[in-house]
Amino acid sequence: MRGVSDHDDQDWANFSPDTERDSRRSLGTPEFIAIAVAVITLIGLAMFWPTKAGAQDAIDQISVLGIPSQFHEAVVSDVTEFPCEYSPTGTCVLVNFEIAAGSDAGLPYVQEFTVGATTPDFNVGDKVVLSFSPANGVIVALTHPPCEFDPETTCTQISVKLLDGPDAGSIEPVLLFPGQEEGLTVDAKVSVTYDSDGVIVAVSTSTIQSQYQFADFQRRSFLGLLVFAFAAAVIALGRWRGVAALVGLGLTLVFILFWLIPSLLDGNPPVLVAIFGATAVAYLALYVSHGFSRLTTIALLGTVGALALTTLLSWLSVHAATFTGLATEESTLLILLDGIDLRGLLIAGIVIGAAGALDDVTVTQSSAIAQIRAAAPDISNTELFSRGLSIGRAHVGSIVNTLVLAYLGAALPLTILFILAQQSLGTVINSEVVAVEVVRTLVGTLGLVAAVPLTTWLATMWPASDVHEH
Repeated sequence: MRGVSDHDDQDWANFSPDTERDSRRSLGTPEFIAIAVAVITLIGLAMFWPTKAGAQDAIDQISVLGIPSQFHEAVVSDVTEFPCEYSPTGTCVLVNFEIAAGSDAGLPYVQEFTVGATTPDFNVGDKVVLSFSPANGVIVALTHPPCEFDPETTCTQISVKLLDGPDAGSIEPVLLFPGQEEGLTVDAKVSVTYDSDGVIVAVSTSTIQSQYQFADFQRRSFLGLLVFAFAAAVIALGRWRGVAALVGLGLTLVFILFWLIPSLLDGNPPVLVAIFGATAVAYLALYVSHGFSRLTTIALLGTVGALALTTLLSWLSVHAATFTGLATEESTLLILLDGIDLRGLLIAGIVIGAAGALDDVTVTQSSAIAQIRAAAPDISNTELFSRGLSIGRAHVGSIVNTLVLAYLGAALPLTILFILAQQSLGTVINSEVVAVEVVRTLVGTLGLVAAVPLTTWLATMWPASDVHEH
């Protein structure tokens, strides 16, 4: 095992900056270009640095729409089946949950389900997640004026102090029709329901039954175990390079969550946010995973060049295909939020999605050229470029197949529905929900194809082992 360990450590050493002492002592043209691009990227990041005001506004708007933002764990304590009252031939199931977290921990919650193909299979002891919508208003005053539609009838007018949302702290008058005031008293916490325009349409007492609802099964333990197995496998195979790759992945996720998405929610131009964000991700992923070396710099420049082309093609394709960005349910919800450019988000998604595959291709090409040159020092640049391009063709062929199968697998249920509807292939492809995936695949692949000759040419022109002194 000593020999295998030495070989793995040597592989890491061969790829690390330690073996390129000349690169550390002196910078060449690729390094200066990379520094210039880094400066431009940092300026872009600063220009579109998120204020988080947009994110908070979006959160407030989502809360007004009644979409829960809190979730608590619960445990199934009892499951009872019985004939449905509204359909004697149907079967219903009454599930008792014991809330395990939050301010209501230890209290019971009961929900009825109609048994069907989509009904979850509950068993006693199952851990689940309940969505929680806390009371968002409190009654501060209650009067009984005559109803406008019938002066002889008494209506109820309440004054509700809003507890969250964009108008939190304000007091709103709400006129209730006879019978709607049941259970409402001064100082009672209530659930306020709004329409899509933010107008109050209903007020009801807030109880455990109205605040909680089954959301999903609890699967964090399994996911945590899977993540641990993934990390262990990467480290076992890649050793220090595996550790570096995981660190790069973590930094990338942090960057996307804390810069890219908040910047988009601030209403900044999605295309510019995407290109600056994807470039920053490339710097993080490549240099953290592979170290500071000429090999990595060449791969970075190839990635940035291909990203620029992918961004341009994405913008042209989305506008030429007249995409609306409303092909998915998530998009129809986002349109309710102020300042969200759905077409821009679509372009940004294509660019960010292509960035990961580009890293793979450019690192492979940069390393391949360096290995060929090391094996044949006297090889001409023309022959080197030709051999490197041959490797790139094989790599692109496998990547294209991977991308197509990945997108097809994600859209498989939708594809089956189209087939069952007996629609023609042209009709299926023409629908936006499918056409978006077609464009995403083809544009991403064009970026990959462009990355191969670009990175190969860069690696041929600026060898990793030939760094000019200054």
